[in-house]
Amino acid sequence: MQAPPSVAVLGTLTRDTTIYADGRRTENLGGLLYTLSTLVHLFQGTARILPVANVGVDFIDTVRAALDLPGVDLSLVRRVPVANNHVHLTYRDASARDEVLVGLVPPVATEHVLPALASTWLLVNLTSGRDVTLETLQTVRAGYRGVLQLDVHSLTLDIAAGGLRVLRLPDRWREWVACADWVQMNETEALLLGEGEKPEALARRVLELGPQGALVTLGAEGCLAAWRDGGATRTLRLPAAAHPSTAYPTGCGDVFGATFAYARLRGAGVPESIELANAIAGTKAGLEPHAELARIREHAAIHLRKCFPDEV
Repeated sequence: MQAPPSVAVLGTLTRDTTIYADGRRTENLGGLLYTLSTLVHLFQGTARILPVANVGVDFIDTVRAALDLPGVDLSLVRRVPVANNHVHLTYRDASARDEVLVGLVPPVATEHVLPALASTWLLVNLTSGRDVTLETLQTVRAGYRGVLQLDVHSLTLDIAAGGLRVLRLPDRWREWVACADWVQMNETEALLLGEGEKPEALARRVLELGPQGALVTLGAEGCLAAWRDGGATRTLRLPAAAHPSTAYPTGCGDVFGATFAYARLRGAGVPESIELANAIAGTKAGLEPHAELARIREHAAIHLRKCFPDEV
C-alpha cells in the first residue's frame, strides 16, 4: 500500500488585525494558518501536515490549540523567546491595503528544517519575508528530492519605520526562485520582479531560472500560469471564479497555493490543479473568519467533484 503524502509547510504564524474599507474589523490567526487550514480540511486526515515555524512565546499556546487538527504534526513548531509577529492590515479598497508588522520571530535555522526533507511536498510560504534565509533554502534544495513550492509573498516587502511594510525589489530574488519547482506570486509581486514587465512574460521568463512552473494570482482578474511540459512551454489564464462575495481577500493566495499542492498530490494534472486552486481561492473570498475554512470542502464541493469525481 502506498504511504499517504506528507506536506511540510514552512513560514510564519501570525496574529492578524484587519480593518476593511467599509470599517469592519476582525481579529484572526493568520500567516501560515490559512495554508495549513486549507490543507487539513481538504485532505481530511489522509495526509501528514508538518508546519515548520518559529512561534513567539506570547503566541505558542494559541497556535498549538489552533493546530490541534487531524493529520497535523507539531514537532517542528518551535517556541522562541520573543514576541510573535502581529500583522495590522488596513484595506483602502477591495484589494489595496497597508500592512504594519509588530514583533518579528527569527528565521528558521537549517537544522530546524532538515527533518522536513522526508516530506513528499515542501511548501515555503514567505508570510513575513524573514521566515528563512536564502542560504538555508539553498541547503534544503540541495538535499530535497520532493517537490518544492515557493510563494514569494512578503519577500517583496521591506520593513520601514513603525513596522510599515513597503514594496522593494528583493536582492538575489532569482536565486530564491531557482530553489523552487513551482513559484507563486501575486500580480503586484510579479510587476515588481519584472520591473514593469507584464506578468505573462515574467511567468515564462521565470522558467529559465529552473522552476517547472510559475503561478500568478490576479485577484479579481483570476490567475495565469506558465509551465514546462516536456520540451514545450504551456500557458493558462483563467478568469476569477464567480462568487457572490469578494469581501475577505486576506488569505486567498494562501488558499490558492495550498489547493494547488493538494490537487497535484491527489494526482490531478497541472491545468486541472490550477483550475481547482483558482476556484477554491475564489470561494475563500467569501469566508471569514479564519475558522470558517473548516467548512471549505462544503463550500467548494462542486469544484472538488469536477476535479475529482469520487469526492463526496
